[in-house]
Amino acid sequence: MLQLHIRSMQNEMLLSDVLTEMKKLDEHKNPIPFDITVRTYNSQNKSGGRLITYENAVLMQPPKKPGLIRLSQNTDFKNPNHFANRTRNLKTNEGIKKIHILFIIKFNGVDVV
Repeated sequence: MLQLHIRSMQNEMLLSDVLTEMKKLDEHKNPIPFDITVRTYNSQNKSGGRLITYENAVLMQPPKKPGLIRLSQNTDFKNPNHFANRTRNLKTNEGIKKIHILFIIKFNGVDVV
């Protein structure tokens, strides 16, 4: 069983463990919901700094077959290069949100370092 690197005295979690937890699926291959707090930032106009908490968010899963067509638009899915851009897409109660992983502050109430 995977043991998380949670520092018991300080209640902290490593970013690598957060990314692993975000990917977890239940027994029916559905993503497991989590609560996450991220800091906003817009690199184009250097603005942001607000904290936003998304409750019951899930990590968006890539399509099962490459080259599928979107239902809402007549375009192919493209590779978002999440690894290179350090971003992830989350499905939240407010819609689909893109977050930058370095701006994750809390995951399920635990501070992220």
